[in-house]
Amino acid sequence: MNGVAFGYLLAFLAMFVNSLSSFPFTEAARKWGSVALNHFRLVVALIVLTILCMAFDKISIVELFKGPSLSQYIYVGTSGVLGLAVGDYFGFYAMSILGARVSSIFNTIAPGATLLLGFLLLGEGMSWIGMVGIAFSIGGMIWFLTSGQSKKDAAPIQKHGSIRKGILFGVLAGLCQGFNIAISKKGLLDTSYSLSPLHATWIRIFAATLIYYLFTISRGRLKKDVIVIVRDGKEIITKVTLATMWGLVLSVVLLMWSITYCKVAVVQTIVSLVPIVVVPMAYVLYKEKMTFKAMIAAAVSVAGVFVLIWREDIAHLIQVHLH
Repeated sequence: MNGVAFGYLLAFLAMFVNSLSSFPFTEAARKWGSVALNHFRLVVALIVLTILCMAFDKISIVELFKGPSLSQYIYVGTSGVLGLAVGDYFGFYAMSILGARVSSIFNTIAPGATLLLGFLLLGEGMSWIGMVGIAFSIGGMIWFLTSGQSKKDAAPIQKHGSIRKGILFGVLAGLCQGFNIAISKKGLLDTSYSLSPLHATWIRIFAATLIYYLFTISRGRLKKDVIVIVRDGKEIITKVTLATMWGLVLSVVLLMWSITYCKVAVVQTIVSLVPIVVVPMAYVLYKEKMTFKAMIAAAVSVAGVFVLIWREDIAHLIQVHLH
């Protein structure tokens, strides 16, 4: 298996692992709210990653902080704040209102945002065949997520808040998720310090945790918005902790690892397939409808990803047949 293929495999694993956490996080977002949930899971992730970095990268706590360059801190740290603090706040807020299924639609914004910033920041181009693949994948996902949704299905989500606000926050979450991957890779391209995927993920989590907590503390809201809420809803702490280890720690490490091998737009498109896994889970766990039309739409979305992955081989075949 060559490096690019290995990167694709890592991206698919990140997507699958992330999808496992969607339902526990939805439950926690509705019980605790997005603010308390994000504060709690960031602290858990930071503790776990600190231990993992010291164990697997064989570095001291001092090296963990002092080793990375300023450029790596700026780019990787900014991606963490954008993706894990700002973006996830919007994402969890949208999820608490719209549910895991509907809010997943806005993940389809991320590949386009990543493609744009990947070109502007990294100089990563994309062939017309690759762009067709992205378009098919996004179109298939939107079709997939809306094909089984009726007014009756949508009605229960309205009791959790303003649908309009949920949509706005979903769009903002999709943009943040798209931009943060390209910014992460910019930091990883700095070779002044050998930054492992674990250590890069730690920087992302550290920066997001620091900024998020400083903001909340400066407003005097930490106890009311986080501590009291988590304490009163402590029956789901174990569930959220496990979801954090899967859906934040492991998935982000795999994601950071994958972008060292692949173009960011390809990785983001693969990761955006989360709904393809989430909706069948919703069918099993919550008896949400999954129509034949939805299955066809899922096939279109997955086919678009494979067109994107095999874009160079497809271009070669077209060129051979044209000549």
